[in-house]
Amino acid sequence: MPRTKVNRTKLFRIVQQCYEQDAKFKPTIQDCREIFNNINRQVFNGELKMPNFRLVYSKEYWGECIGNIDDNSKCTIKINKSFLSRRLFINTLAHEMVHQWEWLTNEDMTHGRQFFQWRKEMEKYGIILSRSYRIRHYKLD
Repeated sequence: MPRTKVNRTKLFRIVQQCYEQDAKFKPTIQDCREIFNNINRQVFNGELKMPNFRLVYSKEYWGECIGNIDDNSKCTIKINKSFLSRRLFINTLAHEMVHQWEWLTNEDMTHGRQFFQWRKEMEKYGIILSRSYRIRHYKLD
């Protein structure tokens, strides 16, 4: 089968090199920005502004997008300091980027139809867009 152009993108290669069984991954702000730039360019056509990233330790969530009420073009994305794999980190960041897009377009972040309209586009790059990634079943450092 011929390879499509999607398969040759940097984002696709990054995701395909990750496996769910990978060792734990501890992202840096630089990791967040690099993956953000790749997803933004390939999936969102560069429409999203670079958010403020905060690395946090949480047993409640992998990531969280918080919109800026004073300026809807800005937001903060909180990313957990410890992931089970790099692929889970990428899926989580993509998830939060969809929330950022929702905030930018209508200031309403949900897990509804508007959120899941991005599922097929993300799947082209091997990214799984899900409502949640069940943090309570994982033991974190």
